[in-house]
Amino acid sequence: MIYMICYDITNAKRLGKTAKILKNYGIRIQKSFFQCEISKDMLDKLSKDILSVIDVSKDKLYIYPLCNSCLKNVKFDGTGEMAKIETFEIL
Repeated sequence: MIYMICYDITNAKRLGKTAKILKNYGIRIQKSFFQCEISKDMLDKLSKDILSVIDVSKDKLYIYPLCNSCLKNVKFDGTGEMAKIETFEIL
């Protein structure tokens, strides 16, 4: 499933750690906005990883699942488009 994940982190150190975690799971769309095509198990791990870094009393994390029906209704302006995440194998 594709998830759009965004955050608002109040501390520079936690902000950097959060971005680093998300780079391992998806593609950065904007500074605090990532597109991730991951399984439910991977989403659970990602959530745990981020929750171990952020301060839940000060920081915000949003995870939006995008079903196939939702993807068909996505609208783009300017140069925007859904990133295509391709799997590959290193030989």
